[in-house]
Amino acid sequence: MITTLLLKGGIVVTSLNQFKADVLIRNGIIVKIAPNLAVTGGKVIDCANFFILPGLIDPHVHLRTPGSEYKEDWTTGTKAAAAGGITTILDMPNTLPPITSQDLLDEKREMISGKAFVNYGLYMGATIFADGKINVDEYLKSDAVALKVYMGSSTGNLLVDQTEWLEEIFAQAGKADKLICVHAEDESLMKQNLAQLKLDDPGLENKNDPTLHSKIRDNKVAYSAIKHALHLAKKHGTRLHICHLSTQLELEEFVKFKNGRISCEVSPHHLFLDESELGRQGNFAKMNPPLRTSEDCKALMEGIKSGLVDCVATDHAPHTIQEKQQNYWLAPSGVPGLETSLPLLLDAVNRGELNLEDVVKVMYEGPARIFRLREDALAESFREGTKANLVVVNMNLEQKVGNGSFGARYTKCGWSVFSGRLLKGWPVMTIVNGEVVMERGVIVGSSQGVEIEKCFRF
Repeated sequence: MITTLLLKGGIVVTSLNQFKADVLIRNGIIVKIAPNLAVTGGKVIDCANFFILPGLIDPHVHLRTPGSEYKEDWTTGTKAAAAGGITTILDMPNTLPPITSQDLLDEKREMISGKAFVNYGLYMGATIFADGKINVDEYLKSDAVALKVYMGSSTGNLLVDQTEWLEEIFAQAGKADKLICVHAEDESLMKQNLAQLKLDDPGLENKNDPTLHSKIRDNKVAYSAIKHALHLAKKHGTRLHICHLSTQLELEEFVKFKNGRISCEVSPHHLFLDESELGRQGNFAKMNPPLRTSEDCKALMEGIKSGLVDCVATDHAPHTIQEKQQNYWLAPSGVPGLETSLPLLLDAVNRGELNLEDVVKVMYEGPARIFRLREDALAESFREGTKANLVVVNMNLEQKVGNGSFGARYTKCGWSVFSGRLLKGWPVMTIVNGEVVMERGVIVGSSQGVEIEKCFRF
């Protein structure tokens, strides 16, 4: 590994401004940020006309370890992250078995040790144990980055939809100042919607119609759950993060409660695709929550620009092509996204919908603040003395997303819901802990990613 790197002539981007400067890295640490730096005995990288951003944080990924490594594994998933300019991921607990205890968390650590090309953190999932008790005590004494609560059913068998269970989780987490992240869909409303659809069409289960997904999991399903979660968080003073908020209706409710302890994320597929894709792409566009209207897409983008939305998270949830080709009722929900998230936002910058400072806010600073990640474990908008986790982007590079190609080269599933889309603006270098891991779309570094530490202040 080269111990000294000098990024020469680039434009540094923070959440506040842009400025031309060189970035000197020694032994994995940013030691100097200033114009006209020189170095002897190290590697100089020409970054002229390129932009240098803090390494991005994706707080919502499903790398399928343990139990479903045929879809994605720790090596392929973290390579996909590095290819997409992401230097830190937070991995969800709905695996096989689900991660619901400290022992299972430690077992997962052993499985993935030495296999990560980016840094990572691990969630615990809320569940009801065989004795009828909820595992919130297990979470409170654990070192998980957050507790994921599935208020509606999704991939896996984690579901906590009873009010008394949710009250206990929010109350105890609020007292302990621990973070709760929710998949906000109302299970009872989903069941009611499905039952009504079957009454209206007795032959429904014999039909292969992916557009049903938006009818079963409609806007009211999401709105009801988010409203419930927000009221619980207010009641108990809980730190609450809403995962993959997808509708204007939810945003209108969220704004009433937003404060320093309540946050939300949106996913790229909900920003850049609408429900018409279910008719065009079928189950390849099936995810939970489902795609919404074009008006909802616009509202989410406005939420980013206004600062209402705290972060963008991929909800990277790969499944094999063969699984997605099944009948609607059998095909799993979820799409990959680690390699396309940043290019999609950069393309939006080039179209004038966002600016690069917005990208830093929602793909670095927002997640770092919400999850209280240690300052010395991440590059804090280019503060000298921090770990060198950086991404270099070429705003003029145009590439078309393709299955097995750009945007889907490293994920094991090998496909993208954005296949065929021409995007302008791509990451050309990813630096993790001072090592160049990705260069011009190719993974060139080693699996030296480490688990992030936590602290109680950002």
